[in-house]
Amino acid sequence: MFATVQSMLEKFGERELIQLTDTQEPYTDQINLIKMQAALDEANSEIEGYIAGRYSLPLQTIPPFLQSLACHMARYHACTGAMSDNDPIRTRYENAIKSLKEISKGAIALGGSPAGESEPLKTANNSVVMTIGRHDFGGKGW
Repeated sequence: MFATVQSMLEKFGERELIQLTDTQEPYTDQINLIKMQAALDEANSEIEGYIAGRYSLPLQTIPPFLQSLACHMARYHACTGAMSDNDPIRTRYENAIKSLKEISKGAIALGGSPAGESEPLKTANNSVVMTIGRHDFGGKGW
């Protein structure tokens, strides 16, 4: 999971999540967890679709950038009703999709090893090798 209810609460606050999800009678003035989870599931699966070809899933750690994208996407999916073309929620969702396309192309890296590539070889003791001597064009100066 790239985003959770907890990460949504931290990013947007309880009041906004209530406004997004408590949209049907009887109004409870509480987060509708079923609706919120459905929006999260949709956003998380959408992200998997973009990055699965490049990264092995599940990721060992979720980069904060990716979690932020997932939160904006889930917020968009939780919205109901008409939304204008310049609505900030729609704009952030569209920007998240653009970022995911860049990740899938390799233009933006999440860290770690992309799928199908081996991890970098580790050297013993992570030592540094230094060579002593002159290396200024054969030692004859400039």
